[in-house]
Amino acid sequence: MSTLEVTFVASDRTVWSGQAAQVVVPAADGSMGILPRMQPTLAVLGDGPVRIISEDGSVAERTVHGGFVSVDTDTVTIGVDDAELLDADR
Repeated sequence: MSTLEVTFVASDRTVWSGQAAQVVVPAADGSMGILPRMQPTLAVLGDGPVRIISEDGSVAERTVHGGFVSVDTDTVTIGVDDAELLDADR
């Protein structure tokens, strides 16, 4: 099974890094799901949750307010100013 190599960074730290089966981001024009072998993409992020689903099904989720996502050859890079834990995770 193919996986995604994900790097999720905020301005002051690495939020999450590793392999994932799927990533969901709040693109400026709506939610965008990212799967392996996806066409290269660059998108502006809006406000909402970034959800990273690992190969074992576990989910890492943070709220962002803008930023960008880049997808190229199963490599996903997410850059934001800040990433906050969701209220349910606190």
